Formats: sequence, structure tokens, C-alpha cells
Amino acid sequence: MNSFFLILLKLFARFPMGLIYIMGIKLSIILKLICYRKKVIDNNLKNSFPKKDKLALRKIKNQFYSYLGQLIAESIKLFHCSEYTIKNSHKFVNESQLKSFLKQDKDVIVVLGHYCNWEWALLASSLNFDAETVGIYKPLSSKFWNKQVLNIRSQFGATLVSMKESGRYLLKKGKKPRIIGVLSDQTPSIDELNHWINFLNQKTPVFLGIEKLAKKMDCPIFFAHIKLLSRAKYEIKFELITDKSNQFQEGEITLLHSQILEKNINKNPAYWLWSHRRWKHKQK
Repeated sequence: MNSFFLILLKLFARFPMGLIYIMGIKLSIILKLICYRKKVIDNNLKNSFPKKDKLALRKIKNQFYSYLGQLIAESIKLFHCSEYTIKNSHKFVNESQLKSFLKQDKDVIVVLGHYCNWEWALLASSLNFDAETVGIYKPLSSKFWNKQVLNIRSQFGATLVSMKESGRYLLKKGKKPRIIGVLSDQTPSIDELNHWINFLNQKTPVFLGIEKLAKKMDCPIFFAHIKLLSRAKYEIKFELITDKSNQFQEGEITLLHSQILEKNINKNPAYWLWSHRRWKHKQK
């Protein structure tokens, strides 16, 4: 069944992008009709925006479903995608400071969230910079689909390393400077609930791995702001969080990049992954 579904995805991916977007629009309508993850989305929105009324929350939910259809369409395209498609879809802003660290042969950590199209952002970065792009990922439960996702994420040269293996891999200095992309809003497993912050008006468990890596590697941390300009057009802007990680106390850097993501979500909430079970663990 998995193999058959993969063949279908690769077939659809060969369609023109405009036709795939039409499929995405229809899919977003279907997702609304079947109430895809409705309970998770409703609870996430209600708890994140306690001051918004039902009408405002419903509007965000509908906008999220619409963008989710676009996101799925763009994800399908990755199964048969050209370098030109990705390059032409992204505008990089303010990357000179990041490049200056790379020219000094320093590794750079780039933090982003499940906001806009983070998958395309990884591929665009691997094409845009003269550096090894390393994506830190959380493996899927299905070995079959985990392999397929790794294939499409690495198709333009990015290196994918699991969270479990990332420390050992990254502490070995490579031949070229590296851009290390990390999703900051992953949900820790139940045995990793060691640090909590207030995020979107809720007590939220977070990983401290990003700041720990930066301190051990003595490398700067940037946040990647991804902005949707129009269909299949994105802007990526880099904001330096710090290049002196060892001057911060434990948890301070994690709080900083979480607050940046939170600000982006509050500004345009429809583009965050509200169907993600980010708060499945509660603080005791």
C-alpha cells in the first residue's frame, strides 16, 4: 500500500505547479469537511488566544486549512522538483551577516519553526549557500516514509542527521563550514520533559539542545523568518540571536528564539502548524 501511494505522489508531482495547487485547494476543502484534527486545532487555538472570540478563532482555523492545502501541494511537488523551482520561489534577505560567519569558517545554527514552508526553506538554503547544509530531524515512526522524506530533503545536497545522532555528528568539524537547521517547536518525548517555558499562553516543554550545541561549538545562532509573499513565493530573513552563547544562562537562548517564533505566529497565525499536538504533555 505504501509503495502504491508513493507511485501516486511521484505521478502527481510531475503535474504543473498550477494544477497541483488546484488539487491543494480541493484538498483543503475536504480537510474542512471531514474536520481533520478538529479537536486538536480547536484546543490549540482556544488555549493560544484566550482573548479571541469564537468568530476570530474560526477565521484563523479556516485560513489554516486553506494554507495547509497549499503546504501539502508544495510538499507533493518535492517528489519531482527542479532546482529552478526552489531557487525561483525564494528571496533571501539580510543573509550577509550569516555569510560573514561562514567566510570565517564558523558553523552557524539556524532556528525555525513549523511556520510557512519549512521544508522548502531547507532545500532553498542548501542551494543558496556555499556551505554544507545540515538538517536535524525527528525520525518518523514509519521506516518506509522516513526514508522517502529523507530522500526529498537531501535531494539538493543537504545532510540529514537525526536528533539522537546530531551531537556526535556536529561536534566533528567538517571540511566546510555548516549551516545547521533546527526546528525549535518539536515536542519532547515524555522522558525529556526537563525544561518548560510560557509559549502562546501555555506552559510548554522545550528542548535545550540548540543552545547546548551552540555553546559547545562556539557558533552563532540565527532565527529564520519565513514570510509568504504569494503562492509559491517565500522570503527568508535571518535575524542574529547571539554569537556569544556562553554568556547566557541555561534556558535564556531557548526562550529568546521561542519568543521570536511566538511573535511571528501572533502576527500571522494561519501559517503555523495548528494540527501539531504541541501540548500533548502537561506540566505536573
